[in-house]
Amino acid sequence: MAASSAPTAATFIKPSFSPSSTSKSTLPISRFSLPFSHNRQTPPLHITCSLPKPSASSASITAATTTQQTEIPARFGHDEPRKGADILVEALEREGVTDVFAYPGGASMEIHQALTRSNTIRNVLPRHEQGGIFAAEGYARSSGKPGVCIATSGPGATNLVSGLADALLDSIPIVAITGQVPRRMIGTDAFQETPIVEVSRSITKHNYLVLDVDDIPRIVREAFFLATSGRPGPVLIDIPKDIQQQLAVPNWNKSMRLPGYMSRLPKDPDRAHLEQIVRLVSESKKPVLYVGGGCLNSSEELRRFVELTGIPVASTLMGLGAYPLTDKLSLQMLGMHGTVFANYAVDKSDLLLAFGVRFDDRVTGKLEAFASRAKIVHIDIDSAEIGKNKQPHVSVCADVKLSLNGINRLLESKGGKGTKFDFSAWREELDEQKVKYPLNFKTFGEAIPPQYAIQLLDELTDGKAIISTGVGQHQMWAAQFYKYKRPRQWLTSGGLGAMGFGLPAAIGAAVANPDAIVVDIDGDGSFLMNVQELATIKVENLPVKILLLNNQHLGMVMQWEDRFYKSNRAHTYLGDPSRESEIFPNMSKFAEACGIPSARVSLKKDLRAAIQTMLDTPGPYLLDVIHPHQEHVLPMIPSGGAFRDIIIDGDGRTQH
Repeated sequence: MAASSAPTAATFIKPSFSPSSTSKSTLPISRFSLPFSHNRQTPPLHITCSLPKPSASSASITAATTTQQTEIPARFGHDEPRKGADILVEALEREGVTDVFAYPGGASMEIHQALTRSNTIRNVLPRHEQGGIFAAEGYARSSGKPGVCIATSGPGATNLVSGLADALLDSIPIVAITGQVPRRMIGTDAFQETPIVEVSRSITKHNYLVLDVDDIPRIVREAFFLATSGRPGPVLIDIPKDIQQQLAVPNWNKSMRLPGYMSRLPKDPDRAHLEQIVRLVSESKKPVLYVGGGCLNSSEELRRFVELTGIPVASTLMGLGAYPLTDKLSLQMLGMHGTVFANYAVDKSDLLLAFGVRFDDRVTGKLEAFASRAKIVHIDIDSAEIGKNKQPHVSVCADVKLSLNGINRLLESKGGKGTKFDFSAWREELDEQKVKYPLNFKTFGEAIPPQYAIQLLDELTDGKAIISTGVGQHQMWAAQFYKYKRPRQWLTSGGLGAMGFGLPAAIGAAVANPDAIVVDIDGDGSFLMNVQELATIKVENLPVKILLLNNQHLGMVMQWEDRFYKSNRAHTYLGDPSRESEIFPNMSKFAEACGIPSARVSLKKDLRAAIQTMLDTPGPYLLDVIHPHQEHVLPMIPSGGAFRDIIIDGDGRTQH
């Protein structure tokens, strides 16, 4: 990176007021602000935390820690003034950004003009800003790199809201950039003005309103650091149009100013805490691992831990792929629609090792009944999650990867000193449950069971595809019947449950992984919420395959109607009431309008060949799979219920 002198701003657009401290203020901490006491003398089975107490030195940190920046070819002379928008684009290039998902508008035009001058950044043009941010999420979820989206002010910015909330709940690194009205117009209800910083404050990890062009290099650097460090999440940068147009010479050597945040970032786990965990494992008879999205970057360490201990593994919806579902020690998914044997294991366990999880309601159900027999160990990078829902007996606030590395070293060092684990009786007990209560489904004549469609897809792709989904029954079937073998293979909206996520997320995954098989397993309800992104897929020539499970209903809501409302239908039918014998709308027509090949299949005997054709056809393809609307996602633990309330049979053909 070329050295740069202090900025000498050639300011041709003079602000009508002195810039406020908005873009220069220290970071208010939300997820890392819970009080704690660091006590290395904490007795066993009391909550402890590896998060150090801020010291005088840490309080004065000016973020000497730097992000890795990329060398880029110079488009401007060393001291040549350039627009704020060009400074922004160069800052993105320095962060290694190669792809953005940006939809232009009046307040962001300058940024798009600057993007046309970049030789390294590709813009994938979505057909809706929500599609853009969901695509950025798919990019981030499948690659591990931060996703970047750009929108204009007003409705462009507010169309990002669902994606920001989704990224926050699922801990996805996103940098969202919005245009804003000129500074002098802020607060005047100007055309397409919305206070997106205020709107997004509670659904972002942090956000910025840039009021000084000289702050752009620092703010972009901070945004990427914030999005990717600690517990990842979305960061929003709002840039007024006059800042984008203002000329300045950037100073690329400005330090980040995040003293509060830096002082609260978790440090290395304490050895004493890790030894305590090893001791609990050695004392247990029925341990089980409960792993979540916080383990996706720790897959190798997790596998090694399981190899050393022989402890069975249950995954959350967000943790699928962290441990291969094909392994004999995998219990697959736990929770509301998890396997009987995974939920049985947690219910009967005497030690629950909760790594990278947040004890959310779809996993725990009735909190006091969840793992009620077990001592609980909770390792998580976010101190706010520890004890929030379920009080652990032992906790470590640290990176799961570092913690597992430390535990594995302890286990390996004690391997010849009597640290032997024999959980064979426990595993045999769980194997009996697997045989007694396997994941299965019924077949009715030649109708296609949706679960069978996913099983076939798993078989025909050898379990190697990247799968995205919308939200609903198809999402749960995709979680149950596709056997994920590696991290970042499974992309879904977990915490927010945002319908319309699947198609744009597949776009992002295809951009980030151009050689991968990418399949959007979608439902007819979710698919229609961002169907316009078919145009993006075609224009960008992305080989996204769409396996559309079409039952003409909002299936998950309908399932609850069947179970809890005596099958009273309340606006869950998505077809044409005047032509119920027909499939409406004709999904193939949407694909045809965008020049994407498609087919419809409704008979089980034709399904294998239809899926194979979809996979063999170059480029994008839509396969409309018609299946009965009476199917239910099972097992099912009713909301707020316990393991004893689990439902394992019945469907819409049954009176409940």
